[in-house]
Amino acid sequence: MAGAILANGAAGLLYVWSLFILPIEASLGLGRADMGMISSLALISFTVGASVMPAFLARIGRLGVACLAFALIAGGHLVFGIWPSWAALALGYGVGFGAGSGTAYAFALSLAAALPAHVRAVAIGVAMGAFALSGILLPVTLGGWIASAAPGSAFVRIGIVVLVVGLLCVLAVLASGASRRDHEAQTLAGTAPRMDRPFLVLAMIFFMLCFIGLAVISHAAAMAASAGIPAPGYAASALTLGYLAGSILGAPIAERLGERRVLMALGALALVGTLAMFAASAAVFFAGAALVGITFGGSGSIMPVLLGLRYGAEHISRLYGRLIIAYGLAGLVAPDIAGRLFDRAQSYAPTIGLCAVLALTAIVAPLLLERSSRGR
Repeated sequence: MAGAILANGAAGLLYVWSLFILPIEASLGLGRADMGMISSLALISFTVGASVMPAFLARIGRLGVACLAFALIAGGHLVFGIWPSWAALALGYGVGFGAGSGTAYAFALSLAAALPAHVRAVAIGVAMGAFALSGILLPVTLGGWIASAAPGSAFVRIGIVVLVVGLLCVLAVLASGASRRDHEAQTLAGTAPRMDRPFLVLAMIFFMLCFIGLAVISHAAAMAASAGIPAPGYAASALTLGYLAGSILGAPIAERLGERRVLMALGALALVGTLAMFAASAAVFFAGAALVGITFGGSGSIMPVLLGLRYGAEHISRLYGRLIIAYGLAGLVAPDIAGRLFDRAQSYAPTIGLCAVLALTAIVAPLLLERSSRGR
């Protein structure tokens, strides 16, 4: 559990990127399009890293994956810190850190999923919650320093801290004896089941929920400002806090409610949240943003539990590595579509309306799921 928390805490640096946009632009003379490309590259690499992690786990074991993930995360920061340039940012942060973050995210899930059944759902929730923790703690504790420090210096220091955290993660895995059970775990897991109809339905629902979350989170402050909401920056804070709550509570709630009910509940929360963002009231708008955050974070911790209920806990890591492709696709299209819709209408109403339609579809889609012999 300690190893999972440390791994996902480091992976969660992915959500701290916005803090560096203005300092790096000023330091290197880059434009917002250049910075957007780096963010997209990191997200693509994250998806690839999470998707291939189970294959690496089967070949080099838990200790090898832990070392690989933290080497990529730390190295990605150090490369830019030592040689600050757009190319170093693209290769070091965009490719290296992005892939390392995705690997660490999937690795944390595999550690939590390997715990005994009576604590597994809670462990998955806590591990997924750790992913959001960096995005909350770093802006509060180091936001001012990051804004004023030279970007290269900040990246070097973060890289060094990540190496220390990686060492602690490796020691945690060693102390638990998990590395000695690699062969046994791989033998039990075998080959993951094929992507049948229920899996594709789950992937479709996951894509829709991630589209809503990423469309809103990438434009949250701008949405609030466009609606005339005072202090629009609080929209991102509301989203992040909702994301953390959904991540921690989603998995154990999924275990109790079962497949259809929890997915329909997620869709309902997303629908209420997006509709609330039509409001001119700041309180209602921020509450809606928090609900969208809950559904976005909740989907990330709920889906592994549902995969375990339907296909068996031993297949969670491999199947989630496939399912997360839906997250990557949503990340590629959602922020761009939201921006294009705003440019055409000079309003975020079409984006919010599209998210509401997707949420409504997510409420109905679980009815397509066949009853499982394992889940409810």
